[in-house]
Amino acid sequence: MLETLASSRIGMNMARGVGRVLPRRAADGIVKLAASRFLADPDSDLVRAARVNQWVVSGGKLAGEALDEAVRENITQMARLLYDLYHVLGNRAAEDAAVVIDETFTSLIEREHSAGPFVYAGMHFGNFDIVGRVLGFHGWNMQILSVPEPTGAYRWQNEVREQAGFELTPVSLDALKRAARSLAEGRSVLTGLDRPLPEPDKVQPAFFGRPAPLPLLHVRLAMKAAAPVVVVAAPRAADGRYRLVASDPVPMERGRATPELLAANAERCLAPAERWIAEAPEQWAMPHVVWPDVAVPG
Repeated sequence: MLETLASSRIGMNMARGVGRVLPRRAADGIVKLAASRFLADPDSDLVRAARVNQWVVSGGKLAGEALDEAVRENITQMARLLYDLYHVLGNRAAEDAAVVIDETFTSLIEREHSAGPFVYAGMHFGNFDIVGRVLGFHGWNMQILSVPEPTGAYRWQNEVREQAGFELTPVSLDALKRAARSLAEGRSVLTGLDRPLPEPDKVQPAFFGRPAPLPLLHVRLAMKAAAPVVVVAAPRAADGRYRLVASDPVPMERGRATPELLAANAERCLAPAERWIAEAPEQWAMPHVVWPDVAVPG
């Protein structure tokens, strides 16, 4: 299911329809069934990604049944995140009710209008699509740099984000020039932090102690604009709602963009991401292997 949704707009629309009408109690069974079907194929890309990522996050300590259980919980949580999004999507009252609107939430909006600009770096942790839409509806709007050459599913996700007032621009030379102009004019931009690059940069910052082919776009933009980076994510709270977490602004050390300086600035941004993931690794909704050279023992 998840891999189909990742590549098919039709699959997205079908899942959205099911998620909208399926009650939460019934959804628990469907979510667990979907996860079990993926776990039955240990060679699937999704299972391999969960296994490698969960093993590295554990410091290489998970093995055997403990690692299997971590993978099972991680994939189950990914399915639940999708259900939670589709269950409320398009119902403004339901979307607001699914988000913890607290001081962190309101402060982020207030700071955006009174300070900045910032380069925001979003994570695949929890459900930032729900929280991001609610932030957008409350006036937190900016340019989002999304994946280049988006598939049907990604185009649909971009449309969902645009409905909340964001400007979606798949990464391209023109989009990067626009982002640089926005920052120079005092307007913030948002991009991703933890999705591995299909064509890695020569600089690979350390993430959980291992080099990882992660984006450096937020670092390069922030260094050029002399703007700080704010890392944002949306973990699931104990009551089932999603809450915003945001780092303090991370200042970029400026200078010539040497590999050493780029890596150091990137690792400062990754520090809060590491901390949040370590607190709830099952909520790291990353369907791609972040460390492609890692072979999990056993």
